[in-house]
Amino acid sequence: MQIGGLIFKILAWVFLACIVAQVFIAGMATFSDAANWSLHKSFVKMFALVPLVMFLLTFVSEVKGLKRWISFGLFALVVFQFLTIQVFSSTGVIAALHPLIALLLFWGSVRTVTKAP
Repeated sequence: MQIGGLIFKILAWVFLACIVAQVFIAGMATFSDAANWSLHKSFVKMFALVPLVMFLLTFVSEVKGLKRWISFGLFALVVFQFLTIQVFSSTGVIAALHPLIALLLFWGSVRTVTKAP
């Protein structure tokens, strides 16, 4: 495995761990202490660009094909996730997609980890 593939794999695992942690933080905010919403909002800023870095890495490494497009899809989902809260929060139906997108991010992250080089 070349260094690009190793970095891609590490980033895929980091992103998956961050998605799990983010959902846990949302659960803590929902079921324990609403003050955790501020942590939920700030934590995402630390890992939101990881899928973009993964996608860009596929152009300079041996990572190609489906893995490239899944990482791009994860980035697109992160962008849409931000939009559901920042732009569409007053539109109930679109804002309600927020937890569904979280499920898709988890699924895509698992898929990326299991398909990583």
